[in-house]
Order: sequence, then C-alpha cells, then structure tokens
Amino acid sequence: MRRRNLKAMQATQTLRLFAASAISIWSCGSIAGAAAHISAQPSAQSLTMPYIRGFPSAMVPAEAAFERSVDAFPSAQTALRDERALASHVHRMGQPADYRTAVYVRDRLAASGWDAHIVTYVVPIAWPVKQELTIVSPLHQSVDLYEPAVHGDSWSYDHAAIGKPYSAYSIDGDVTGPVLYVNYGTADDFKTLARMGIRVRGAILLARFGRDLTTLKAERAASAGARAMFTYPEPGAPDEHFPKLRAKPYPAGPGRPPGAAIRNTLTFLNEPGDPTAVNGVPLPGTPHKPWSAIKLPQIPFSTITASAARHLARNLRGPVVPPSWKTNLRSDMRIGGSEERARFVLRSRRFFGPIWDVIAVMKGAHAPDETVVVGGHRDAWTYGAIDPISGTVDLLQLGDAFGKLRRQGWRPYRTIIVGSWDGEEVGLWGSDAWVRQHERELASKCWAYINTDEVAVGPRFTAYGTDDLHGLMLSVAKMARGHDARPLDEYWTAQDRKPEVLSLGNGSDHESFAYHANVAAMGASYYGIFGTYHSAYDDLASLKIFDPGMRYAQAAARATSLLVLRLADAPYPDVRLAALARAMQHHLNAFANARDQEARRATVAEALQPGVSAFQQLALRIDKAADDGATSGNDNLWAALRATTLSIRSAFYEPRGVPGDSWQRSLLYSSDDASPVLPSLDITLDPKLGDAALRQLQAAFEREPHLIVPPALIGD
Repeated sequence: MRRRNLKAMQATQTLRLFAASAISIWSCGSIAGAAAHISAQPSAQSLTMPYIRGFPSAMVPAEAAFERSVDAFPSAQTALRDERALASHVHRMGQPADYRTAVYVRDRLAASGWDAHIVTYVVPIAWPVKQELTIVSPLHQSVDLYEPAVHGDSWSYDHAAIGKPYSAYSIDGDVTGPVLYVNYGTADDFKTLARMGIRVRGAILLARFGRDLTTLKAERAASAGARAMFTYPEPGAPDEHFPKLRAKPYPAGPGRPPGAAIRNTLTFLNEPGDPTAVNGVPLPGTPHKPWSAIKLPQIPFSTITASAARHLARNLRGPVVPPSWKTNLRSDMRIGGSEERARFVLRSRRFFGPIWDVIAVMKGAHAPDETVVVGGHRDAWTYGAIDPISGTVDLLQLGDAFGKLRRQGWRPYRTIIVGSWDGEEVGLWGSDAWVRQHERELASKCWAYINTDEVAVGPRFTAYGTDDLHGLMLSVAKMARGHDARPLDEYWTAQDRKPEVLSLGNGSDHESFAYHANVAAMGASYYGIFGTYHSAYDDLASLKIFDPGMRYAQAAARATSLLVLRLADAPYPDVRLAALARAMQHHLNAFANARDQEARRATVAEALQPGVSAFQQLALRIDKAADDGATSGNDNLWAALRATTLSIRSAFYEPRGVPGDSWQRSLLYSSDDASPVLPSLDITLDPKLGDAALRQLQAAFEREPHLIVPPALIGD
C-alpha cells in the first residue's frame, strides 16, 4: 500500500515533524526508495561539475586539494615512533605511567598547533593487590595465575608491571569450595545442572568466556549461592569476529595463545556512568558518594588463562559433561563434585583517584560554535599497543596533518575537538565525564563524533556508524587510499563486493556521545583476528604480527583524517536524514509485525506512524536541499539548513533519559545492531513504563525546528 504524501510545506511555515493525518502502517516502499535515490545522488544540475556533498562547487577544488594533502600525510615511521613512546610501559587508568601518556599526547598535539590541555576527573578505582588460587584437595597445589612469558617478546617477561589477569571491580573475598565446571555459565547451563541434580551452592565455578555478559554470569552465580567464579578463553576456539578463520597462536600468528587471559570489567548494576558522582561530573574537589553506592555482583570473580583453567580441570571428577559442553581443556571433561576443592583469595585497593583526558581544540573560522569531535581512549589493560594505542596514534597523525594545513593558512569551517580519553576499559569514565560536562553544547551543536579504538589489527577494512553517516563513509572511501595504496573503495569492494557500513553497536567511547548526548557517531578500522586482546601480549613485539610495517596504522589515519576533514570543512556536513528515516520505518514495521502483544504493538505503531512519515518527508527535502546546494555559494542558506538539521536532531534529545534509564538520553540512536534507531520503542510494551515511553516518542516527533527554513532550501 502506497503512503499518502503530506502536502508540500509552504516556505514561510515553521517545519513540523508531526503529520496531522493518520497514515497507514506496514508499507514504506515508495518513500524509502525515493529517499535512497535522493540521499545517494546530487541533482542533475550539479552532476556536470565536480561534486563533494555539502560543498558549493566553488569550494570543491580547494577541498579536494586539502584532502589529497591529508591523505598523503600519515607516516608509518611516525606511527611506530608514537607507538614506542606510548606502549613501552603498562599504563592502566590512574597510574603514573597513564599520566605520562597524557602528557605525551598533549605535548604532541600542542607542537602541531592545537590548543591542548589535560582535564582531570576523579573516579572510583580498584586494583587487586593479592590474588591467590590454590587447589587444597585431593593434593595441595598452587595455580600460577600469571600469563607466561613468550620467547622473543621481551615485554611479556615483566610480570611485576603486567600483573595477574583480573576482572575490574570484583568484590574481595577469601573462599573455599568444590570446583564445578559450568560450561559458559548461561541461564540454560544452570538449568542443565539443575536437571542433572547438581547444586552450585557453596561451589567455585569454572566457565568458558563468552555467550553472555560477564556481569550477568557473576550475578547468576551469586544468586545461585556460588562462592566464586572464574572465566577462561576456550583454547583453540576461533575468533568471535572471524569464526571461519583459523590462525596460529601468538607469537607464530595472530591467534590467542593458551597462556593469554581476557581481562574484563564487572559492569556496575547501577545505570551507566559513575554512581558515586554527586553532581554528575566527577571534577576534582566535588563530593562522592561512598563505595557502597556501587552495586556489584556479590561474588569474587576473575578472568584466568586457559592454562590456569586446565590446572583446575585436571582433577575434576563427577559426571561426564553433556556433548555440547565439551572443552579443549581435557578430552574427558567432568563437571566435578566434592573431590576437588580450591581456595581463592582476592584483595583489592579501592579509592577515588584521578584520571586524565587530553582535549585539543582547533577553532573554526566560519561556524566556531559548531563542532566535530574525534577521539579514542588511551588507558590500557597492559601495554595496549593495539588496544588502544593504535587509535591514539591515529589521533596524533590527524593532529599532525591538520597542523600542517593550518600552518599553510587553512582554517576548518567549524571547530574540531580531539579527545584522548582515560578510563574506557573499566567504564567509559573519561569520555562519559567530559560528555556530561559539555552535554548541552554537544547535543545542540556537535555534528558528529569519530571514534578511534584498536584501528590497526589486520587486513579487513571495517566501518561502523549511525545511519545518517553511512553515506559519508562511502563517499570518503573514494578519496582515501587503503593500506596497499589502492583507493579504499576499490580495496573495500574487492573485499566485500558490496561495501556496507555496520551498525554503531557498543563497546567503546562512541556510546557516551551517541546514546547519552544524541550525537551521530562513526568509526573505521583495519581489523583481523586479535588473539592478544586484553592480554599481556598486546605489546610492541606483537606489532610485527598484527601490523608489519605499520601499513594499517597509516591507512587507518587516512580514513579517520578524511572523515573529520570532510565533516569539519563542509558548509553543510554530509549527514543523510533520509537514511535515518528508512531505519525508523524499518524498525517500526518490525515492531508492529512481531508476534507477541499484537494489540499493544498495533496501538503504538498507529500512534507513531504519522510522526515517522512526516520525518521521512522532511528528510527528503533536507537531503535534496543539501544535494542541490552544489550550485549555491549563499552562506545564509547553508546556515539555515544547518540550523534546521541540528534542530531536528535535538528534538530527539531527552535530558531526563528514557523511562527506566536516565543515562540513555538519545531517542534517536540505539546500540541494538538489529534496530539502531528509536531505542525506547520496545519500552512502550512495558506494563509500567510503556505509556510514558510512547508519550515521550510522540513529543519528540511533535517538536518543531527552531528556524523558518528559506524557500530555496526545501522547494515545493
């Protein structure tokens, strides 16, 4: 069924996002198809001249020259120099070595002409000071928790600096109990144990890493009465991102060695952010609530190596595991019972301590109050050569390239902010604190955030982002060169046939920007099997395996720098609202057609469809205006278009948060890979929160842009 188009909006009217008439629900083909055509192509008039979306034709030659200069600038030699400066020492959040990395990044950016400074926040920090695992029966044996040194990797020998693997923020304890193997520790696994008549109360549990969130495993184990829990990476298992590929374990290849752990964090059971911060932004001198404000699973929990897990599994008796529970720890794996008992001691130092963000600014010449932010975290579990320093190297290469342009007289159209975040690995502390401190400005004036985190791992080019920035990435790929010096779009097409930008998802600092401050976000990287992830072996020696010659680091810097340059220089940044409109309609259709609570779903979909349809119509007009703008050099028209687009996005920022989650303040961007927009749509089904969530979404669609848009920008 074709949708009825809304009447053309008059040029002197304030644009509304809510359609007055009801429009039928489950068919969106004609509008979505038109949106795809308009957002992907300039008008016929502009096809006859050089074209970069968002730039008047008169600006295109200069912009193309800037982009060629930036693309040629990144250096493999400089990348290696920065890696050596930043990843030669273990630098966990809050340690003196962490502060030294902040000073290095600040000084490097300042030397390139940026206004760079360090911003200090104070957050809850916990470091283990005692970790002991002992088998107490049938024989008394100590279990070595360190990751073994690797021949040829001199950094792996420094056990004192690296420390034993751990799960951040676990509660302390001194517990003894029988050892039980529980497969992955999922809810289904616990049900299987119950059917087998096996009680976990009082036991120390051994589980494989994966299949569920670490915190959920810990909470489930605690609720069942277990005394402690360990997780280990399954030896020889394929990489979760490349399940069909096999690789030799490090140092012979990029695969995970049996001696490597996967350090991780027990996420607070509070809402995201610092639950101890009284006023939201944990600046030095501001009060904190006590540690008791932090809600955690009440069980000592730790990640361990497969080697340590094999030591525990060696003496397990009891029932043979079900076929689907088989593990490479031993061929005849048993669940365990009363025969083997172990003792685990965990003691931690807990305190409120400093972390250090680095912020560098290059002011815009034409729209200095508008911003583009590019950032990545700097703290590491150990040395962090790949995660995260490859991303920090990316930022420094960008800083150098833009500094060179600036010395030649260039100024960005809008302000660029570089952020080197601290505390990402254990809670997004640095980015979350800075975003909260500048939340209103970001929500109203920041066009996009570009994330740089573990960007140089292997040969596969990968991009992820909010739907409105997908087109930008595909466009930039035509200008950037890949690691083999071919045009990136050519390399990407050879790799995937049809290049596709992935959903934004979660797992890095872009969460603070997209889901809290409602800012469009994107990242790009060269990825591959990453077997040293969160282990002692993510060090400088591993670069010869993951990025020989620093070619991926060089190519990643090209892609990141061009994304930021294009966003910072365009009179109208290349955001595509029609792509968001298609995603909205797709999500609403899927929601309406799901098989449970059909009546409620129909009510919600019917209530929201007019707003989604009106958003589609408005998105078509805005995107077409941007495409047709290639012939216009009128700054007033561009300014009005920018203001309207930012106002449209701001309509979906809710400072109180969605019902039940005060941290998720974007009504637009979602971390759900399958449904990356309208994150509170499913909340409308909740018996208690559903009506509030529906009213909130309706109000977002009803809000007006704050400006009247000139006739030339929206047409008839």
